Amino acid sequence: MGFLSAKRSEKLVDSAIKGIDALFFTQEEKAEQSLKVADAQMEFLKTTLSENSARSITRRYLALAIVGVFLLLILGAGMAYPINQDYARFLFELVGALNSLVMMVAGFFFGAYMIGSHIWGKRRTKEKAK
Repeated sequence: MGFLSAKRSEKLVDSAIKGIDALFFTQEEKAEQSLKVADAQMEFLKTTLSENSARSITRRYLALAIVGVFLLLILGAGMAYPINQDYARFLFELVGALNSLVMMVAGFFFGAYMIGSHIWGKRRTKEKAK
C-alpha cells in the first residue's frame, strides 16, 4: 500500500471540499444558524430568569454564608474585646479583609432593588405629580 491509496486520496479530497464549503455561508445556512442561536438564547433566558433555578439558589446560599461569616466575625470581635484585645483586633482585621467582598455581595443582591425602588421610584412619582 502506498502513501496515497485510492481511499486516502478520496478522503483527502472530501475533507478539502468540506473545508472549502465551510468557508462560505449560504443564506439557508445563515437562517438555520440564526434559528439555533435564537433557540439557545430563549433557553438561556428561561433558565436564568427563574428565581428558583439551581444557580440562583446556590448564589443565595453563598451570599448568606459570606454575610454570616462577616457578622460572626464582628460579633466575635465585640465579645472578645473585654477578654483579649489583641484577638479582637485580629478579628477586626479579618472583617476588614472581607469588607469589599461583603459590599459586592450586598450590592449585587440589594443594589438593583435600591436603585429601582428608591432612585427610579422617586423619579417616577415626581414625573407623575407634574
